This record gives sequence, C-alpha cells and structure tokens, in this order.
Amino acid sequence: MKLTTSLFMASAAIALTGCASDTIPPSSSEVSSDVNEIGLPAGMDMSKLTSAAPEPDGPGTPLGPLADINIIEAPGLPTHTLYYPSEYADLNDTSLPVLVWGNGACRNNGKSFEKTLTKVASHGFVVIAVGYFDPPQNAQRTTGSQMIEAIDWLSDGPSLSDGLPEKIDTSRIAVMGQSCGGLMTLEASSDPRVDTIGVINSGAFNPGSAPRMSLSSFAKDDLEKVHTPALYINGGTNDTAFENSNDDVERLNHIPLFYGVMEGAGHIATHRHKNGGRFAEVITAWLEWQLKDDADAASWFKGDDCGLCEDPAWTVERKNFD
Repeated sequence: MKLTTSLFMASAAIALTGCASDTIPPSSSEVSSDVNEIGLPAGMDMSKLTSAAPEPDGPGTPLGPLADINIIEAPGLPTHTLYYPSEYADLNDTSLPVLVWGNGACRNNGKSFEKTLTKVASHGFVVIAVGYFDPPQNAQRTTGSQMIEAIDWLSDGPSLSDGLPEKIDTSRIAVMGQSCGGLMTLEASSDPRVDTIGVINSGAFNPGSAPRMSLSSFAKDDLEKVHTPALYINGGTNDTAFENSNDDVERLNHIPLFYGVMEGAGHIATHRHKNGGRFAEVITAWLEWQLKDDADAASWFKGDDCGLCEDPAWTVERKNFD
C-alpha cells in the first residue's frame, strides 16, 4: 500500500497530537498549535486526530481482582511512573509480569493513561509508564529508548517496597503504546527481552526529507526486526492511524499477529472511558494470554469462535495463529 504525502503528514500528527490523555486531554488550541508546527495541508480533516468513542451507559469496564493500585514515581528512575497492586504481598506464589507503556503524543506524563494502566495493573501486572509522575514544565517528548531504560532499570534490581522485587517476573515483558507511544513500542520491539508488543491506534511511517517530520527512527523496513507476537488495534476509518496500521499488518507476515478494528471508535477510542473501556479490556486480555498463558484470555483471540471474532463491534484479522 503506497502512502500518500497527506497520509504521511497525518502520521506525523499522530505522534504529536493524536494521543488521548486520561487526565489532561489535549485542548483544540493545543492540537491546532501542534499541527501548525508540522505544516499539515490547509483544510485537512482534524476530526480523525481527535475522534473518540462515546462512553456507553451502564457500569462500564470493571477493574480486576487487585483493584487497589499504587501509582508512584519509579524509585531511581524519575522519568518513569510505576503502577503495581498494593496487595502484592498476598499473592503467594503468583508473580507479576511487566508492561512498559508509551503514551500517545509521546507525552512526558506517566499518568496520562492512568485509567487504562490501572485496569492492566489490577489484573496482576507491574506497569512502567514512560513519563514523569509529576511532569516539569516544558518536559521533552518521550522516546522508544526510554522503554529500554525501563527494562534495564528492572534488570538492575531497583529499590522497591519490601517483597515487591521478588514478585516481579522480569522474564515476561510486554511493550505497548498508543499513537506516538505505538511508534516508541516499535522502536523498542527488537530488544530480545521483549515477549510481546501492542501497537494501539498507531503504525509505522517512513520519515520524509523534512527533519521536523522525522518523529520516529522506526521505518516500514524495520518491521522485519519485530520478533514477538503482536497486537494491533485501532478505531477504524475515523482513526488517523487506520491506514498506517493496515499497512503494517500487510507487511508483518513472519510473526503471530492479531489485528482488531473497532469501527467508529476513532483515534482516542475508549481510553477516556471508565477504566479505559473496551480497548483496555482487549489490551489486558492480550497480556494475560501472552504473559500468563491464561486460557480464558486466549479465547478472546484464538479459535473460530474467539471472543472478538464473535463480537459485532470488532473486525479482526489473524496471521500465523495455530
């Protein structure tokens, strides 16, 4: 699939503005300012950058069994934010796999996706979000290398609450991110310690000749370096990342891959909904399958009658599944 100039520049805008922030959603003026920085074509449809799913009535997405989550500055790594269940000491022989997360817009705020990440942590995961717990003014945008920093930090044995380091399973690590965080994820995906990736409302693009548009070091040709199972989900044709996600999926033929499209959810999708909504549920189920070998979670993705296959809200494609 050939990427047009307009699509390429829209991809650049994904990295700058397309991310939902649960705690500080970007204002229209912020979006307009960022778009003007990269010189998008006049009259481009901005709705695909700010599109989101309406939150349905009802109780919403529930948290998991470990609903009391501590959110703190990562000790010794102040550029990152740590999420973990406060009841970890009661888990007996159960360990906590790891998710390293990159925010949309590469926002340097570790609580930008607090709803989604709290949902994940409540199912028995440690989450390290790239971004400050208390961001300073004019904090720089985050990068894929900071995901590797998080993995290194864990490997070095950080000073954490009593008993927590022994509960963390550093042999089971996922990297995931939304929008620009998805580009960060792809940059970090070649690390051999990574067991699975999630590219959420995102997809790789080729840097152009204009340096200001080269927002990621990861290009389409680098997709061949991805070595783990991959989850790609987006919000359909009104998600500005839709075409780039499609193109990635078309090229990724050497790994197990699940591609889910929730038509109409848009670029911000459900990340602002209670506990991250449907997207957080899918992300959590993928992690429970990939990092915990949970059979119930696997049924969301595997089999002719898989949960998402049968869900009318989702259109799915699978590659290299048994």
